[in-house]
Amino acid sequence: MELFKGKDEYGDSLKILLEQLWEYQEAEANLMVEIATIHYENGDTDNTIGFLEKSVEIYHELGFDEQEATIHDLIGDVYRNIDDISNALEHYYKSLKISSNLKIALETEVLAKIEECEAQQEKIDDKKVNKTVPMGLKVSDESSEPEESIDYIKLGKRLDDIIVLLDESAVYGTYQKYENPMFHLEEAYQMASSIDDKKGEAALLLIMGDVSLKAEKTKKALDFFHKSLNFFQRIGDKKGESISLLLMGTAYFLLGELNEGSNHLRQSMDIIKGLNDPVLEKAALELLNSIYD
Repeated sequence: MELFKGKDEYGDSLKILLEQLWEYQEAEANLMVEIATIHYENGDTDNTIGFLEKSVEIYHELGFDEQEATIHDLIGDVYRNIDDISNALEHYYKSLKISSNLKIALETEVLAKIEECEAQQEKIDDKKVNKTVPMGLKVSDESSEPEESIDYIKLGKRLDDIIVLLDESAVYGTYQKYENPMFHLEEAYQMASSIDDKKGEAALLLIMGDVSLKAEKTKKALDFFHKSLNFFQRIGDKKGESISLLLMGTAYFLLGELNEGSNHLRQSMDIIKGLNDPVLEKAALELLNSIYD
């Protein structure tokens, strides 16, 4: 190849190629912002945040500080519009740090947003302090969401203990590092579907349900668990089936549908006992104790 003919030629060619690569990367980042805009207009905030996160990674790699600050500000706006004040503040702070170093007009705008969000967060924290809510589920209508608050942090730990026992648990840790794991999980699910990896699809659906449940999107989580159960039953994976039933039962309890919850939990424990898996049985019992506590 001509590229390797001589040291000087190599240096010139490398410089040209790197410049082309940077141009492609910048174009890719700009395109991701445009795609994110379309998703936002369609009301799809998960994909909006996912594409914006990808674009901000590229801008950071390229050293385009102003664009990076702008995208962090945009991500903050998206989170704020869905009332996720904690994540909104995280991105506003990142934007403020960069914009203040650059001394650009964005600094003043972001600072104002931070002050508004901090005031809003303070009100939310005050309400949480004033609420002394037990873990018990007290509902007036079995088809509705519980009126009482649930300790989703405590429950989330029990869910994690269950999910990591999947044969495909290695994939679980991969998505824990992402701020918006759902976007990346959906991409992985599409890939698994394209290669007809039924076990991978089942595991990813279960993880998506887990992420949704911990985000207090219980009905959405239940839908993921139900689809996961169908996959595990079709491929004859009893361990996956038992975990799907276990998490479905948990979701039904959180929705106040106690009979459905008990039925699914019973089915799950019957399968688990037949698996002779003491680790899974212990984790399942700890989850049940946290539900009935």
